[in-house]
Amino acid sequence: MVRSLFAKRPSPYYIMAPDYRRSSAGIRVLHMLCDALMRAGQEAYVAATGMHPGLMTPLLTEAVVAVHKAQGVEPIIVYPEVVDGNPFKGNVVVRYLLNRPGFLASVSPFAETDVLFAYTRELLQPGMDEDRVLYMPAVDLSIFCPPADSATRIAGKVCYYRGRKSQVEIDPALLGADAVEITGQSPGSWEELAALFQSCEYFYCTEPSGLAAEAALCGCVAVVLPGAYAPRPLSQHENNSYGVAWGNTPQSLEQARETLPLLRESLLQHQRTFWTALDHFIDVTQQAVELHRARAQISEAQRWLAQRTLSDAQRTQVDHYLEARPTLRLAVVVVDRQGEPAALGKTLDSLAALAVPGLSVQPLVVADRQGLVTAINTQVADSACELFMLLEPGETLTASGALSLVLERAAAPTCRALYADEALQGSNGTLELQLRPALNLDLLLSLPAAMARHWLFDREVWLGLGGFDVEYPEAFELAFILRLIEAAGLEDLGHISEPLVIGHAPLLQDLAQQREAIEAHLRQRGYAAAVVTSRRPGRYELDYGHDNCPPVSILIRVQGQLAYAQRCLQSLLEGTDYGNYEVLLLDHGNDDAAVVQWLAGIEQMAAGHLRVLRFAAEIDQQAVLNQAAGEGRGEYLVFLDAQAGVIERDWLVQMLNHAMRPEVGAVGARLIDGDGKVRHAGLLLGLAGPVAAPFEGMAGDAPGYLHRLEVDQNYTALGEQCLMVGRELFVSLGGFDAQMAPWAHVDLCLKLQQAGYLNVWTPRAQLLISGGETAPATAEQEDGLYGRWLPAIARDASSNPNLIAGEDQQSFAYADAAVSWRPLAAVTALPTVLALGGGAGGSQHRLERPFDSLSARGLIQGARPGKWLEVPALERFAPDAIVMQGPLGPSHVQAMRRMKAFSKAFKVYDLATYLPGAQLQGPFARQRPEDVLALLQLGLECVDRLLVPTPFMAQVCDGFAADIRVLADRLVPEQWAGLQSLRRCDVKPRVGWVGGLGELDDLELIADAVKALAGEVHWVVLGSCPEHLRPYLHEIHAAVTPAQYPGKLASLNLDLAVVPLRDSLFNRCKSHLRLLEHGICGVPVICSDIEAHHGDLPVKRVSDEAAAWVEAIRLHAGDLDAVAQLGDYLRQCVLQGWMLDGPALTQWRDAWLGAAS
Repeated sequence: MVRSLFAKRPSPYYIMAPDYRRSSAGIRVLHMLCDALMRAGQEAYVAATGMHPGLMTPLLTEAVVAVHKAQGVEPIIVYPEVVDGNPFKGNVVVRYLLNRPGFLASVSPFAETDVLFAYTRELLQPGMDEDRVLYMPAVDLSIFCPPADSATRIAGKVCYYRGRKSQVEIDPALLGADAVEITGQSPGSWEELAALFQSCEYFYCTEPSGLAAEAALCGCVAVVLPGAYAPRPLSQHENNSYGVAWGNTPQSLEQARETLPLLRESLLQHQRTFWTALDHFIDVTQQAVELHRARAQISEAQRWLAQRTLSDAQRTQVDHYLEARPTLRLAVVVVDRQGEPAALGKTLDSLAALAVPGLSVQPLVVADRQGLVTAINTQVADSACELFMLLEPGETLTASGALSLVLERAAAPTCRALYADEALQGSNGTLELQLRPALNLDLLLSLPAAMARHWLFDREVWLGLGGFDVEYPEAFELAFILRLIEAAGLEDLGHISEPLVIGHAPLLQDLAQQREAIEAHLRQRGYAAAVVTSRRPGRYELDYGHDNCPPVSILIRVQGQLAYAQRCLQSLLEGTDYGNYEVLLLDHGNDDAAVVQWLAGIEQMAAGHLRVLRFAAEIDQQAVLNQAAGEGRGEYLVFLDAQAGVIERDWLVQMLNHAMRPEVGAVGARLIDGDGKVRHAGLLLGLAGPVAAPFEGMAGDAPGYLHRLEVDQNYTALGEQCLMVGRELFVSLGGFDAQMAPWAHVDLCLKLQQAGYLNVWTPRAQLLISGGETAPATAEQEDGLYGRWLPAIARDASSNPNLIAGEDQQSFAYADAAVSWRPLAAVTALPTVLALGGGAGGSQHRLERPFDSLSARGLIQGARPGKWLEVPALERFAPDAIVMQGPLGPSHVQAMRRMKAFSKAFKVYDLATYLPGAQLQGPFARQRPEDVLALLQLGLECVDRLLVPTPFMAQVCDGFAADIRVLADRLVPEQWAGLQSLRRCDVKPRVGWVGGLGELDDLELIADAVKALAGEVHWVVLGSCPEHLRPYLHEIHAAVTPAQYPGKLASLNLDLAVVPLRDSLFNRCKSHLRLLEHGICGVPVICSDIEAHHGDLPVKRVSDEAAAWVEAIRLHAGDLDAVAQLGDYLRQCVLQGWMLDGPALTQWRDAWLGAAS
């Protein structure tokens, strides 16, 4: 590592680790990593409070993080593999794999940008280079050593470890009466543990643990008992399993005893080489910071927009659709107020370069600052356009937005005007998306700077209304939009949920002409005394000027929590300016003496505006509120939570300001907690589950996305803690429905919207709310709301289909473009397929590749998103077929159950491998086979068809589903057809095996043959290999990604391939895919004679005996001319009968879409 006095400051390391404890090797490694980084001259911290005094492990504090943030220093976050997600929300993340991901704890898939380092070579994931191993011996060799006196060891004495949770039972016959159990608490020190090992002959353990090495260093033979928690030998690569027996066989015990002394020497060598590996770790992770900075120059919005392009197949479909339709003539009026030639040129050049099918763009430039509106009117009136819009110099149009405009106009040619989403250009070149809601009257009036620009107007409609009003040169676009509303309401005013304009950020400023236009509009709607004011520039507050003060009934349900109820009532009575109201305290079965006494005292006051109504405890909350509403004397009802408190005197006035409008159904208030953070600011449906509270937890003075925390606006649904509605309207709609609890208020708001009313949220009515979080809704309650309102939930007009909830649930993120970019949705009748993979083997060749091939050939449309869709997103996507694959957890089964309940799509599950027998990875790694089978069977109850790759698996799965089809594995031509291995590239015949960690047991089947033939052939391995076979191999190639695999396999230039499979149910259920892969490369194959390999492929099938394998390999290797002919013939068979094209591709599509045969 080169050091310089003037080198750039390196990024610090934040290491997430539990408190230090000597009993956990993994935790010791994390703390020692921090210490090692400090010794290497790096800045490192541990996010823990319990430290070891002998290690340099500075505590990561909020102050340290704040200093780094203020200095602009980008930290490197190091997580062990057990950490799910990115709790630090770091930009540069390192995953240190101390165990197989998912083995100790369920974790989500790692991000593509995460940097992976493995503790041992056997933990390397596919695609990881072998230099990504950071092996740190964490054993103190001065403590863990053989006893000074050999008499210390007691022959036959046993100690044992049953796992972190003592979850595995060990055969008592192995242990003996005096066996000592090791736990996380006992022995209490390393010295005591070493003394125990020095006294024992054997140590039995049931899962991977550093205890095995510590025992072996003390001369105690460590025995790993194979099982679900110990599926493979320990530390094969780093220490050759010295001193550790895999299983309790005499042979393995003897080998472990003989190699005990070698472990210490191996660890000493690793201590010396660790520092070189650490330098590489530092280089890689510091470079990752630079890569992040480079990526940051391209914003997430830019990446998202870049994905929204037409594929060749999509363009063909779009072109065909638009051939029979007239070209849309769009005039773009560029208003050059300031005379900006460079910016104007940018806009005009971009319009000239815009190549969108079905669209003709006519640029019009207006630079007359004195008579601006007149000049625009003249230019548009003289043009031959169908639609027109306004841009400023420097603004451009997106191709995806322009195409969406063409398709939207073709589908709705009578639309009077429409607007689209936008992207704002930052000063540093990055983009920020402004994904606007559907037409939102109150938001339009409150925030015209964001909502009343870049509209597209129908020229004929515009001419019919007399064009833009010259009286509003600074607000003519807003004024015309309001005239459109006055002329025909909100009908035929559309919204395109796609960014169309890349523009400048709107300038938030008070404009007198905007106020005048809004006030004129309100007068046209009958609000003669309306006044528009503003406390924040450009964010207008509309006072509708009502001239009466109707009575209001405020309903407060009291159920315990006396202190809150008292505060609520007192703050209301003392802090409310509006006088014409009554308070109804609803005694909901209170039996607390203090509450009963307090309510009785209020009742005795006999105040006319303060009443107590009593209800039995067994009556549900909704019935209580409904009955109380009938008792109220007010024209308007306010349902107020007892934990609320009045903090602004005009709160009731502000709510009535909207509630008294005839077009308004319900009004909600802004609620903040005692820390000044937002608790309620309207509800969005289908954003994250059925109901989400956007902005919850944000600072009270934050503007929110699109400044939505600062202005009045329409929401589909409002919260229940402070909700106002007209009493007659409430009663006419049946009030609250108890069947919809805990979302009876959402149900009411949806009924109001369905009846044609607007629901308004206003930040000008602000109250305090206390109390903790409510219990989450049950799946049954969610299903109840979905069952009644799913179409409305999925298409919430106050949201945007391109938005999803951010990780912190306060912010927003962009929906997966695979699902949200659907240019063919209204273009073609092609069947829509949703392909949902699970990340396990099979998703490439049985899901992703067939989907891509069918899409590229114009046989289907659809998406294969990275995650399974929630119910609202599924409803929006509306697929004709859903194809699922991969291991199933409880969340997948729940999703499948909901698919069955709420989707009309044909549902297919593809079982690529027999999952109950597979070694699953990630969050499924700890599932027992019986649990895997049970979840699989539950999931299959929800599908219409089960697809399997072989007839044998169909027999095994008989009864799992009513419709089971065999769909044999095939190769995708685009991936494989052009490949051909070279032959005779070596002095000896090249014989190859391909496999991963889960297939090492199959390789062991021919281990003796590998050793016996090492002098006659050159053995080549792609993937994993046990350490004891490495000396016999000529080449070992690391595993590669699925995309790299075909080329890599062909490049091995094998003369012969071997595909051994042990006889097991899992292997019998496998397909002949590996035979096809070798065959397409022209490589002949010798394979096990097992059901997976049965069929008509011309390969050599042999029994399990090593002699049979040796004989077959020698026979082939001895006549390479004949072997080449066999390879050519096998390749020809694969090309002719096993490629995914032509009729085979049609068969695949039909199997997905539910065809009968």
